[in-house]
Amino acid sequence: MNLKRIAYAFTIILLVFIAAPGCNNQEPNVDLDQLASLDTLPYSQGQELQNYYNHAQVAQTSSTGGAGVILKYTLIVILLIVALGLGIYFFNKVFPLGIFIRARIAGVRKIPPHQIITLSWKGVPVDKVLELMIQSHSAGVDLSLMEMGDAYLAQVDLDKVVNALIEAKNANIERITFNKLVKYHLAKVDLEHVMDALLMAKNAGIDTDIDKLSSLYLAGVDVVRVIKAKIASRNSGFEIELDTLVEHYLAGGNIEKTIEAYVAAKKAELKDFDFSDIANIDLAGYNVVETVNKAIIPTIVETEGVRGIARDGVELIMKVKVTLRAKLKNIIGAPEETTILARVNEGLATEIGLARSHYDILKSPYELADHVEKKKLDIDSAFEILSIDVSDIKVGKDVSAELRVERAHAEAEQAKAELIKAEEKVKKAMAAAFLDGKITVEEYYKLQNIEADTEMRRNLGISDQQQGTDSEETNEDKEE
Repeated sequence: MNLKRIAYAFTIILLVFIAAPGCNNQEPNVDLDQLASLDTLPYSQGQELQNYYNHAQVAQTSSTGGAGVILKYTLIVILLIVALGLGIYFFNKVFPLGIFIRARIAGVRKIPPHQIITLSWKGVPVDKVLELMIQSHSAGVDLSLMEMGDAYLAQVDLDKVVNALIEAKNANIERITFNKLVKYHLAKVDLEHVMDALLMAKNAGIDTDIDKLSSLYLAGVDVVRVIKAKIASRNSGFEIELDTLVEHYLAGGNIEKTIEAYVAAKKAELKDFDFSDIANIDLAGYNVVETVNKAIIPTIVETEGVRGIARDGVELIMKVKVTLRAKLKNIIGAPEETTILARVNEGLATEIGLARSHYDILKSPYELADHVEKKKLDIDSAFEILSIDVSDIKVGKDVSAELRVERAHAEAEQAKAELIKAEEKVKKAMAAAFLDGKITVEEYYKLQNIEADTEMRRNLGISDQQQGTDSEETNEDKEE
């Protein structure tokens, strides 16, 4: 702009200089016939006067030479060159004549020349603005040159604004003006993103406008994602309100997964739930799709093996398959699969312990599973027990027999200890008898023979008793 002002000032100085009185000296021409016609001056004297004048003029011309004429024409040439340069600069930078003519041919009317000069003086690229005006006019949108210039000076991206305006016009979206788009652009709204969402909503028949979508964008909402989720819910036949989706998005939820899970639950005709239940499951950190699938398709879980001891002392090892179905209302904070399986294991162990004999359980294990199922172990839990089925049962240790054997061993050890104590007492008594002379050596040997005979008889009795016990066990095995 400084160069432009200097050029203007230089042009004015040249014009003043050339128009000054000293730059255009011309001598008056003397007409001899007019002088001769005067009665006051004889012809001869007029002739002499003319000769004198001509002589003086030639002398003056020869004295000053052609310097004045040369200077005059030099200044004229300089002026013409400067004027030509200023004209080229003017029609190239200040008043882009070519694009102006193109705009008028294209039918753009709102381009007064003085506004073009004013905007150029302010530093607005008028050629670019006129290009955008031609583009918008071709799409049926007429814009104001001064409004676009002011928007450019406000650092508005005119390309984005004009493109958004053309998109709205092509989609027949009303109530979208240039000034409104400029306002949202200055508010840091991504016009391209918002227009994409608005066009998707328009094509899907969703009632919304750019004001609402821009407000949502400024609130941190990905409006394209929300509109897509809205369209997905509408196409499924289970439409969710836009405000509800926005609320779930702002709460940090995954609106796509939540819509998918909600639609799946609706199609499966699950009862006693609404969108808020599905949304809460998503916000609680669960995989909402998998959770809803567990409510639609029951899950079968097998226990590792439950150990229980019947009243007859025999251990049983049972494996059961538990069929579970998720309860959407109780998912959050309620006991889950592991807790329910622990309850089932405890119930099985209790039922085994209440059985009179392990034979009773082996005859009808499914009755025991039914008893456990009827205990309502799934109350207040996240899953519902649909069935409990026995998959495997084994007989473990005979705990009662092992206890009897251990008791017998303990009694034998105790008897042996008492025997040793008695023998010690006998030995002490014999030693005292020898010392006191109350028993002789012959009597001592007789006592030893009697004791050995007694021990032999005792061992023979134990052997016969053991053989009898073995035969009884063999008969019991045959009966089994």
